[in-house]
Amino acid sequence: MGKEIFINLEKEVFIGNVLDIGFENNGIIYDLCKNIDDNITIDYINGNEDKNRIEKNYFDSCVVFFSLMEFKTKRAKLKFFKEISEYIKKDGILYLWDVDKPRFKSFSMKLKVFVPNKKHKEVSINAMNPIVDASCENTRKLLQSYFNIIDLKCSDNIYYIKAQKKGSFLIEDIINSN
Repeated sequence: MGKEIFINLEKEVFIGNVLDIGFENNGIIYDLCKNIDDNITIDYINGNEDKNRIEKNYFDSCVVFFSLMEFKTKRAKLKFFKEISEYIKKDGILYLWDVDKPRFKSFSMKLKVFVPNKKHKEVSINAMNPIVDASCENTRKLLQSYFNIIDLKCSDNIYYIKAQKKGSFLIEDIINSN
């Protein structure tokens, strides 16, 4: 196994109804949400078979946690981002964490994700397919078709993007006007 990376999500807060999209349910997003509010609605999509049961324009937040490696082409990722924009409300927020893996590179790592109550979960990431481009720059460009980027951080081959659905009243506009 490659290097070990630590991600601290102890203070991360997702608001309203949360859609958790992933290809492995590690329980990380569920633990974060339920620690804040037991009455919060969390729905989970695990691949294409679950997406038909998801209500459109229902979710306040969507979390994509290390799932973009499953999409082999730019077209598939763009379609994925379009679908996310349909699931979330007009002012919905997308939170995305993934591997900054450009084409023709591969690596593996172990993530230790810290959640509230001093717990942590371990997740293995294997980004071995050399033809997949899951780079931060590629993802940012594709996201901009449907979302406005609010925050972007990249470190240790991991990136985080917070984005708001296009057509929304931007959070940063509200903050800057005060």
